[in-house]
Amino acid sequence: MFDDLISLCLTGSPPALPQDWWLRWSLAPATLLPLLGLLAWLLARRRRPLPLVGWALLALALASPLCRLAATLAAAHMVQLMLLLAGMGLLVLASPPRAHMPRPGPAAAVHGALLWLWHWPPLYAAVLGHAGLHVLALALLLGSAWWFWRAVLLAPPPWRGTALLALLATMAHTGLLGALLTFAGEPLYAAPGARAWGLEPLHDQQLAGLLMWVLGALGYLLAAVALALRWFAPGHPVRRATPAH
Repeated sequence: MFDDLISLCLTGSPPALPQDWWLRWSLAPATLLPLLGLLAWLLARRRRPLPLVGWALLALALASPLCRLAATLAAAHMVQLMLLLAGMGLLVLASPPRAHMPRPGPAAAVHGALLWLWHWPPLYAAVLGHAGLHVLALALLLGSAWWFWRAVLLAPPPWRGTALLALLATMAHTGLLGALLTFAGEPLYAAPGARAWGLEPLHDQQLAGLLMWVLGALGYLLAAVALALRWFAPGHPVRRATPAH
């Protein structure tokens, strides 16, 4: 019933089936200790509730049965990915801006490259089939997401235009990736349990592509609109932090 995170999220494990997928929770120390440590850090800071929502999204993606389901269905994998990225974006709000902030352009480029690499079929299969690669890929993806969201959401005034462009560029290229998955003529990824859920592997992949194309793009667009309204509203206080050159 309770599995280790690594074995839970690999394709070598038995697929999550409709009758028992909701039992596949991960309460192993490898999952719980980092999540509990992060929760303690957030509670100690006593900041806005949005970072706690971000923590809840990470916990849902990594400790709930969704992780097992994500190794079974491409569509569930896409839901898990969006929860992880959204969770990191909300967690960034608990970290105050500093004088030396990352530039939005390089952060968006690295994060985007890792997103595309993650969905390259040979690497996707390797990551979900090998524990060490899975941990490394997850760490790189979460690290790049933190870098990206920190560079964009906390951008100092001189870089705010670039930050909005970085968000829109990310929306565009992830939408392109979603469209490619949606309109591919054959399955690109293994879907060991798709038929048990009444889906053909290609239909599962198309659903995953639609989720990234529509919901993923909508998330980036809403973030861009919210930042633009906040930053360029009359009377908005300008942050004192200035970028280091």
